[in-house]
Amino acid sequence: MDKYPLVLVEWVDASRINDGWVDLKDIPQPYPHKCVTVGFVLSENEHGKVLVPTIGDVGHEDNSHTSGGMMIPASAIISEGRLNEDAVQG
Repeated sequence: MDKYPLVLVEWVDASRINDGWVDLKDIPQPYPHKCVTVGFVLSENEHGKVLVPTIGDVGHEDNSHTSGGMMIPASAIISEGRLNEDAVQG
């Protein structure tokens, strides 16, 4: 699966403050809303990375497919590490 490296990405996302109306005095101070995503990198460039949790039919490239991908903007990425792929066979 060297074609699609398995990675763990830590990144910051926007978050909702509250549902409905809220008094201004009750608005919290900003804080980082940290997220962690694990997946296979299908594509990446200076704008970000596309990760997917599953690649189906990996043995047949003409029929490989996925679902549930996520695009993470490069500006949101805090850290990234490649995971051990010894257990993954393609």
